[in-house]
Amino acid sequence: MKKQLMKSIFEGVSIACILFCLIGVIFDLIYGGTFTLTSYSFTKMVIGTMIVGLGFSLPTLIYENEKYSLLVQTLIHMSIGTIVMIIVGLYVGWIPLAYGLPNAICFILLEIAISLIIWYIYYLQSKKLAKKMNERIKDIQMKK
Repeated sequence: MKKQLMKSIFEGVSIACILFCLIGVIFDLIYGGTFTLTSYSFTKMVIGTMIVGLGFSLPTLIYENEKYSLLVQTLIHMSIGTIVMIIVGLYVGWIPLAYGLPNAICFILLEIAISLIIWYIYYLQSKKLAKKMNERIKDIQMKK
């Protein structure tokens, strides 16, 4: 359990930091190299990024509990991650409230879409692994 927890934390924070860097590069390109952050904005955003990574990675432990369906597990996981993302986004300024509610909602929907894409990639990876394991079990059983 500890090993899985540490792996989950590392993956979540890593993915969040990689996305943060990629988005930073995109903003720098859009602004022609003049994109700047002041008043510890960068530091707040990096810490916020790590918190969001934890917000999405720690709830993945719910998938260890077979008592819940995949749908319920996914809803719990994604809801916690999304709530953490919204709170952090409001605090560090990622959610553009100054530009109106429609822009804030668009940001939140974009975040949810990105999160679902990442979840789906992990889902496909797990499904592929389960298939390989089942094939291996069949091979072992046939050799008996």
